[in-house]
Amino acid sequence: MAYLWCDTDDAIRSWLADLAPGSPVYLDTEFMRERTYWPQLALVQVHDGQSIRLIDTTRVSAEALSPLFQAHTLVMHACSEDLEAVAAFTGHYPARIEDTQIAAALGGEDMQLGYQKIVQMLMGVELPKGATRTNWLKRPLSDEQLHYAEDDVKYLPEVAAQLHDRLAELGRLPWWQEECDRLLAQASKEEKPEKAWRSVKGAALLPDHARAALSVLAPWRNRMARERNLPKSFVIKDAQLLELARANRTDRGMLADVGLHPKCIRRDGEALLALLEEGRTVTPPPPLPGPPDAREKKLAKTLRGKVGQVAEQVGLKPDVLMRRRWLEALIRHPERVPEPLTGWREDIITKPLLELL
Repeated sequence: MAYLWCDTDDAIRSWLADLAPGSPVYLDTEFMRERTYWPQLALVQVHDGQSIRLIDTTRVSAEALSPLFQAHTLVMHACSEDLEAVAAFTGHYPARIEDTQIAAALGGEDMQLGYQKIVQMLMGVELPKGATRTNWLKRPLSDEQLHYAEDDVKYLPEVAAQLHDRLAELGRLPWWQEECDRLLAQASKEEKPEKAWRSVKGAALLPDHARAALSVLAPWRNRMARERNLPKSFVIKDAQLLELARANRTDRGMLADVGLHPKCIRRDGEALLALLEEGRTVTPPPPLPGPPDAREKKLAKTLRGKVGQVAEQVGLKPDVLMRRRWLEALIRHPERVPEPLTGWREDIITKPLLELL
């Protein structure tokens, strides 16, 4: 199947006008984000069931392409990063998705099964991986990149059809819909500023005063990264953020002592010192949960055994049925069941584990 190259709004609008509303489209994206906060969408590959289009998002407008993401079900494989790239380009997350990696997991395969592996498994076709890390924003794209991009959706309709049939036979199509809805909701959920400190590596080891300082430093860094469209580490690295939070001094010399670049100090020094002063006045947030204690480890071992038994009975990998963090949360707070353990998992595994607890 030969692909069609699309790099004008008129071509996009003409094609979309002929697609049946709500029909599935099989999609993948290529994007770059090594030096930016927001992913830069470079290419959208779409198989509409009849033909493949490679859409040059460096040339077409978000306005012309947005209806594709809102009026159709997007069938993708391992799509969490693709969703973010689409949202950065159009300003909106897609309306409906079906993730074939999730479908494969619910059919009994590994939770992180890659696209190349599933194509080989279901279609007997071995796909090359050479163009994965190339520069997708550079034009013109090489023949290797173009064929790689085409392959990313060429087999997706057949892969999706086989997985759909498998889940239908198992009675698990509602599970698939639930998991895809959950993935989309999680992707579009904005991080609360007051929780930004929790994602800083090493935050769990901070004492109270440093945790209070980090709780005001981390939201500021996130905001600066978005406004400047830079990776968070380009604003201030995690290790430097921790050193600032631990510091007992609030002077410009301290900023240099923790390793901040002179340019960073000139640009952000006054703001950082003001934030550290503010951090001295706020109540520290509760610490992050520590490692499991002896009692919790013993319970976790017992419950993991039950998870393994149930997973074997229903033909799922244990980590598809129960993630480690969900299990630890259930042990510590059985009265607060994690949201993923509701829905289809509730009767199969959540209730049996609560009974054991």
